[in-house]
Amino acid sequence: MKHIFLGIIAIILAAPLASARFSERKLESTMASASKSGKLVAFVFYQEYALPNCPKCIIRTNANNKAMKSAISRSDVLVIEVEKDDRDIDKLPEVVGGSKRGPAIVVTDAQCLKVIAMLDGAPDRDKAKEFKATVSEARGED
Repeated sequence: MKHIFLGIIAIILAAPLASARFSERKLESTMASASKSGKLVAFVFYQEYALPNCPKCIIRTNANNKAMKSAISRSDVLVIEVEKDDRDIDKLPEVVGGSKRGPAIVVTDAQCLKVIAMLDGAPDRDKAKEFKATVSEARGED
């Protein structure tokens, strides 16, 4: 009974993680929602763990990813997180730049045809502020 309970908990916890990953269906749904809500679409490519056995490297990578996450103005954009091994990675919009993109945030219009703003690497506070302002300003113009 204990094993069944733990298995159910594992499935429940894993479900949100699976849905956050990129797929063609998620892209289409996000584009439709962005068009209806007047928001932009943000593609987020978090920094990967280059040395998963190095505690300092993990701390640095987590800090960089946290800085990227905080740079996203969720009131202005709908977010699609992209990992290099997502199944529909070849379906990424051409303007986003493909699966080879390193840690970055690419914000596009609702139809994913035009890049509005791009942030490469983990931002410092000033870069994050500037990025948020650019995205907010662009959303106001649409």
